[in-house]
Amino acid sequence: MMDALAVVVDQVNLRCCDQVKCKICCRMTVNGEKSRCDSFNTLSTSCFAFLFQKPTEDWFQTCCTEHECFLVDACIPAILLFSQKYSSNAGAMLNISNALARLMVILKEEKWVLKEYEEDKLLDFVCRFWDYVSEAVCHDCVSIFESLMNLHLTRCMSNGCLSLWAKNVGRFLTDLPSSCRGRYRCILAYNKIVASSSEVLTDNFCKEIYSSLSNSTLVAVASELIAFDAVQNLDNSDRLQLHSHLLRASLQSPKKAICSAVQKRLLPEFSKNSVLLEWVLKELKIFQADSVYGTVSLETSLYIAKFCLFHQKRDGNIQEWTSFIDESIVISALLNAIGQIRLMAWSLICDHPKLAVSISSRQLLLCKCFLATNMTEQSPAVRLTILSGLKKILIRIRENGQNILKSGSDENELNPYVNFICWLRDFCFQNLVQYANFNRRIMALQMLEYLFLENYLVNNDKDMFFKFLSSKLKPTEEQIYHVIRCLDDSYQICQISALRLLSSSFFEIRDFNFDSYFAETKQQLFSIRSLFTLTSSYRLRFYLKKNPDSLQSVFQYLLNLCKDRVKLISEDFLMIASNQGFVYSILSAVGVALEFLDFQSAVKNDWCVTLVNHDLLPVCFQISELVSPIVNSMSPEGFVPDDHVNIIVDVNDSKKLKDSADFCQALLASCWRSHKYVSAIFYIIITKWLGNSILSSETVRCICNYYWRQLTECKHSGAVGASVEGFEALCAKLWSFSLAGIPEFADLPQPDAWIRQIIDLIDSKENMLCATRRSAGLPHLIASILTKEPVINGAQCLKTTMIFMLKNKGRSYKAQVHSINIMRAIFLNSRLSEAVLCYIEPAMNVCFACFGSSSWTVRSAASQLFAVLINRMFGIPRSMQLSLHPDEKNRLSSFEFFTRFPSLYDLLHLQFYENEKCVSQLGMFAVLVLLIHLFPSPRHNIYSLATYILPLLKFSLSCRSMKLRELSAATLISICEVQDAHFLLKWISNIDLISCTQNEICAIILMLLELAVAFDGCELQSCIKSIIKRVKNDKHFKRWCDYNRFLFLTLLLKTRYQFTALFAEKFVLSDAVLVFRPLAKWIAREVEVTPLRLEFWRVLSNSTTMKITEIEMIQLAVQDIRNSGPFVQHYILTLLLNSTTTHSALFDTGFLKHFLHELMKTRQSNRHLANLLLIKLNHNEWCFDWLYSSAVNEDQKIQAIAIQALELLLKRGTPDIQLYKIIVVLLKSQNEAIREKAAKLCSHMVNRKTAALNPEILFWWFAQYYPEIEEFISQCGNFGNNEHTRLFDACVSNPYTEAVPICSEHLSSVLQLIS
Repeated sequence: MMDALAVVVDQVNLRCCDQVKCKICCRMTVNGEKSRCDSFNTLSTSCFAFLFQKPTEDWFQTCCTEHECFLVDACIPAILLFSQKYSSNAGAMLNISNALARLMVILKEEKWVLKEYEEDKLLDFVCRFWDYVSEAVCHDCVSIFESLMNLHLTRCMSNGCLSLWAKNVGRFLTDLPSSCRGRYRCILAYNKIVASSSEVLTDNFCKEIYSSLSNSTLVAVASELIAFDAVQNLDNSDRLQLHSHLLRASLQSPKKAICSAVQKRLLPEFSKNSVLLEWVLKELKIFQADSVYGTVSLETSLYIAKFCLFHQKRDGNIQEWTSFIDESIVISALLNAIGQIRLMAWSLICDHPKLAVSISSRQLLLCKCFLATNMTEQSPAVRLTILSGLKKILIRIRENGQNILKSGSDENELNPYVNFICWLRDFCFQNLVQYANFNRRIMALQMLEYLFLENYLVNNDKDMFFKFLSSKLKPTEEQIYHVIRCLDDSYQICQISALRLLSSSFFEIRDFNFDSYFAETKQQLFSIRSLFTLTSSYRLRFYLKKNPDSLQSVFQYLLNLCKDRVKLISEDFLMIASNQGFVYSILSAVGVALEFLDFQSAVKNDWCVTLVNHDLLPVCFQISELVSPIVNSMSPEGFVPDDHVNIIVDVNDSKKLKDSADFCQALLASCWRSHKYVSAIFYIIITKWLGNSILSSETVRCICNYYWRQLTECKHSGAVGASVEGFEALCAKLWSFSLAGIPEFADLPQPDAWIRQIIDLIDSKENMLCATRRSAGLPHLIASILTKEPVINGAQCLKTTMIFMLKNKGRSYKAQVHSINIMRAIFLNSRLSEAVLCYIEPAMNVCFACFGSSSWTVRSAASQLFAVLINRMFGIPRSMQLSLHPDEKNRLSSFEFFTRFPSLYDLLHLQFYENEKCVSQLGMFAVLVLLIHLFPSPRHNIYSLATYILPLLKFSLSCRSMKLRELSAATLISICEVQDAHFLLKWISNIDLISCTQNEICAIILMLLELAVAFDGCELQSCIKSIIKRVKNDKHFKRWCDYNRFLFLTLLLKTRYQFTALFAEKFVLSDAVLVFRPLAKWIAREVEVTPLRLEFWRVLSNSTTMKITEIEMIQLAVQDIRNSGPFVQHYILTLLLNSTTTHSALFDTGFLKHFLHELMKTRQSNRHLANLLLIKLNHNEWCFDWLYSSAVNEDQKIQAIAIQALELLLKRGTPDIQLYKIIVVLLKSQNEAIREKAAKLCSHMVNRKTAALNPEILFWWFAQYYPEIEEFISQCGNFGNNEHTRLFDACVSNPYTEAVPICSEHLSSVLQLIS
């Protein structure tokens, strides 16, 4: 019925639009004057601007002989006509929807009664645009619908009942298959407006809404709909029972998206209504009671407890979390192996809606146990969550302490809080011991910052507790030394945190020998080791903070060192790569000293100005001149070019060759590090002193020339990156001087002049710009100028730059490459993201024009720009794209995409035409990539993707490249709707396959493969199978090449086509299934099994459902593994390991041992699977050396095999000390998933009641109960290597592991909690 209604509405719309078109030009008033509705003849939507004024009476009167009411009879049809005309223009549609929404508000205020056909037209507008590309238009559609229903009810009230039209609208909305936010908003509005007289939402629709919670777009409105329906049916026990059932099912749903939506959206929506909240809390408490019996997951129980805690209404919100969840569950969660569960439990015990609620000693004990066992968290986000909980605990302690002291209560009540704070302080220092890993160190330092630097224990109004605590809080000298040693940390973030702490008054240390400390710092300055360059700078910062009077002498000393070394390397440049001549660590220290010089001290102290202008700047410029020839012409790697090796050294002398190669790397590293710190010094000078009398104009110009040279001539990417920060600061200063118009700065360079200079240089035949593929620093130079351009300039520089860069035709190849690379940098820059959107279409035109260039460098640059434009248009993929199809979140509907970029619609069509005349098919690759990011928009007639189907089909059939043919087939099917797929299948059914070329056959099979996947479970499957049957019966495949036969076999498997083994054997024949593997011929020479069985083992091993259990099949696998190569061996070993039955008698263990021994010699990856299979067959046949090497391997897949082996060995019975060593290694794996799996396997050894304990707890337990374990761990790790002569610091294979168990004394407290 509603379909017929929709047809009638369409006919009425068309008829009314035709009437409007015919009569809009001949309207006259009664007096023969021009009517006001003639203003709608304009082509602009501005003619509706009057609607936003205060309405007057003549708006509701006749305007001409044709219109009885100006607003209803003239405005509404005109607006609807404009909406059809400008539906592809998002800006115009926004104005149109705004105007119509305003008009409906005016009619609602006047209570104007509309005719039914007028209501139909307005409803049609709402349904057409409620899912528009612009969310503002969608919002206006909902507003129009609300006004329409309110107006309609005005007419219904006179009759006293709801009209048939209104009932049909309600039924139409709920029955419509469309799932969009606008539709659900309209349903919600409809039920709110006609709630008293309409039927309740059906049970099926309720279930549909709950299932929509997994959709991130619909979750907000779905939550509102559910909450509204529950409120409306609070007296309906059956409907509340349905909501209760659906709510419980959603909370326990296997889909994480639904659980998350209930927790983050639905329950907060319930809490907005007090009556509904009371019902929800009651249901949740009943639901929570089941958690005691293990029927509810830990995550759900913890969330429900926190929700109830924060929404409690009784007793003045003073109930603790213990009132809503059993303590044993929280303890189990706090000590759980899964990190997310631990964090939820931590958040529960830390938080409370009232800060002044006291914290019991028991809760503080739980906090201690949690902190002690979670200091080694690797994720910064997890560490931040833990610190956030600690912050809340400290604030609650502050509030309680303040209240106790303010009320004059017994100070003994503060003892639990004071003891906890002191314990926390000592605990943090305890975690700064030697061998503590980075995670533990940074966590301890940040906690100390919370205690001593942040305002969590004290603020401006509440300091009584902190004053009471201060005397007890001060750390000891030994503890302060722990922090001082952190200045030598290998991580800069730890050094920064330690320096902040040492600046606090709490960390003042008496009788500290600063002279000796500075002497050690100087020794580090003279070490070429890269780590000491960093540590010496932070040591110097600490020294100067505590000894500010030494600044001048230190600065002078460092400059003298620089001048001496510059003199040395000026005489023998190669000395810069030696311990006696390198200068970069001294330049780093000079930069530190510069940070302590401010403008006021520079004005008062002439020595500072003299040293900077007469000593420092000349030395920096001189160093730059010395190192520039090396840095500007070398790549960051510093490898010796192959064609120069023979000149430099005799290639037959391997030792001398290695020494020479190492020296080349050291030379480049020393030069570019020197360059980096020179850039850093200039950056400090620019930010602090540019703009006052200290720096002369000539000096500023020299600095400008320095940055200009680095960004236009240098090839070293690291040197370019080091220059960008300083150049951006320089541009910002110069732009501000240019706007201020200060005469003293009139002779300084202007950034806009640099833009013009670059433009002239690009077109110049004799330019010195770096001619690399990516133009080196030139794009960064332009982007830096544009990002710092003042808003008041109106982006004039950006416009000038883009206009020039887009005019790429007729330029030299070198100029084209520079222009394209500059555009790429501009589009990549997030600070210019909004300003460059209008240039995407012309930039895409440039890409397609350059794809046909005869220069490879131009095509390469254009492809890089195209990739950036794809990310700008469709968003950056969240994960790596492993197939031809992009992620759904990175796709747009054709209507939305071409509405934003309308010129691309014809441009893509043009590429199909030009491809026939072009040799290169790079442009077609770009077309396919663009189209595969789109999907059809069936509700909109314009910008249909169906127009691309025939060109794509023609291209697929004629394509010469295999990869491009695969992409074209995937693209073709991705833009197909069901009717298009029917058309393709009908065409394939009717063509003569005998006359088709092999490429055409390949394209057709690829289309069928894509159709089988895209329309799985659809009626199209029968059409595909009929085509397959035709090919099979007519024996067409016998004439096909081997690759096409392989594709056909894959199609049979994809469609689950029933075929006999005899047919498959005849079909495959010789080597049909081998061609898809790059090493097919080598495998064919190596393998004696039939090719069909090779493919059989491969497909079977990749299957997640099929397992081999038959004895004959296992015997066949064992037979084939004897006579096969590593590829088949891998497949068969995987199958045997996944087999649920183990017939050890079928296996020749002697052969397997020999097989394993041979694999160990070849170092093939299959040796891990073979060892695992040996353990599966006989638990006694395990090798400690293999299992240990697998456990410490950096490859997570190999570690997962070690976990499988451990699981098999633990099932046999009591493990021995050797196996405990393997367990401890896995518990300290760098990969969190491996640690969690290991913890789940062996938690029962500590406590049988707990399913999975925190890996850190288990590590403590094994180290305490088995002393050999601790000795084993300390021996296996390479701890304590501290070479001073190494230029590059070695990487740690596992930065998570620690030589000794730290804080293991808390194990007894933890075991008491779980006992």
